[in-house]
Amino acid sequence: MNPDLVSQNSVGVKICGIQTLDDALLCIEKGADAIGLNFWRQSKRYVSRTAVEGWIEKLPSSFERVGVFVNEDPKIVRSMLDDGLIHVAQFHGSESNEYCNEFKDEFKIIKAFGVKSLDSVEQASKCTIQTVLLDAYCGSDFGGSGHTFEWEFAKVFQQDNPSRPIVLAGGLNRSNVCKAINQLSPLAVDVASGVENNQGYKDPYLVDQFIQSVKLSSI
Repeated sequence: MNPDLVSQNSVGVKICGIQTLDDALLCIEKGADAIGLNFWRQSKRYVSRTAVEGWIEKLPSSFERVGVFVNEDPKIVRSMLDDGLIHVAQFHGSESNEYCNEFKDEFKIIKAFGVKSLDSVEQASKCTIQTVLLDAYCGSDFGGSGHTFEWEFAKVFQQDNPSRPIVLAGGLNRSNVCKAINQLSPLAVDVASGVENNQGYKDPYLVDQFIQSVKLSSI
């Protein structure tokens, strides 16, 4: 998430795993700050570059598009950033600091970490990217599992890195997001399965309820 796009004293909302133009427009209509587009081919929420290119003119230019990548060829990531297909690159694999540093001086970057122990916190602390996303560890699935993690680990990261904002993900939904925000005060929250119907697409009611819950917690 771009801190400049999140209002002061509020928490941003990123709806991830967008697969259709209709879902993208739904998120905009309901008041999300950003959408996440998963370009990892093994994801059940994978979307192709070609598909997204067909949406661009129908989306507000100011609405933040985050591309999610897993150990992708950096040339492919850079081409999407250079062409304006996405505004932010989120690296959700085992990308090294050296890999991330190729981008951080030119583009907005988020580095994601699957959290399962204090070792995960230590890895995130060593990351050279300012904004990190803390997600539930789910092995080779790299996120989107619908499971939470122990938020105490996120607190440890914040204590060790007081000037670094976090994006919180992992099993968030309308029932637990207020509690998460009250405990951690993240820059933004990231949701995918928590606002989906049984077919894996975004549910208008759940999207609305999630965003309203975030807004209420930010008052």
